[in-house]
Amino acid sequence: MAVFVYDSIRFSKKLQKMTQTGGKAQDAADQAWKIILLVAVSEQINPWLGSKLTRYGEARLHNGGKFDLGSGYRLVFMKKEGRFIFLYLGAHDECDTWIMNNRGIDPDLDRCEIVHSPAPQEEPDQGDVVRELVNDLDDDQPLHKFIDQQTLREIFPGLCQRRC
Repeated sequence: MAVFVYDSIRFSKKLQKMTQTGGKAQDAADQAWKIILLVAVSEQINPWLGSKLTRYGEARLHNGGKFDLGSGYRLVFMKKEGRFIFLYLGAHDECDTWIMNNRGIDPDLDRCEIVHSPAPQEEPDQGDVVRELVNDLDDDQPLHKFIDQQTLREIFPGLCQRRC
């Protein structure tokens, strides 16, 4: 199972910047990764993820929506051909501006970065890490407490190597 990240270079830079900023921005970045990984595992919005959706959805994007990451941060996504595409991450006003500038967007899935779900059968040592990550995702702990950047790069090598 997989999800897609539109404009992965910009998305990754924003995620890294928010993580390095610390505080509420870092918490929002951790929450975004948690959501991305959970959607990649299930390819659907389960009840816990549904509770993270913004109250009024997103009518400006066809089949789009926003996750409320807390402290005024949002994760913008859309669903196309049965797949989730994560479009933008940022503060509420930044997301609003991005959506206004990208109305009617129709991302090409072939040009987006693929984020595969953690698969326990990849390698034994990675499988243990992935199972622990998936089991602990329900906690409200930051994602970096469960998994480091190097492990993420090993699990998701395409995310770091392929460009949209």
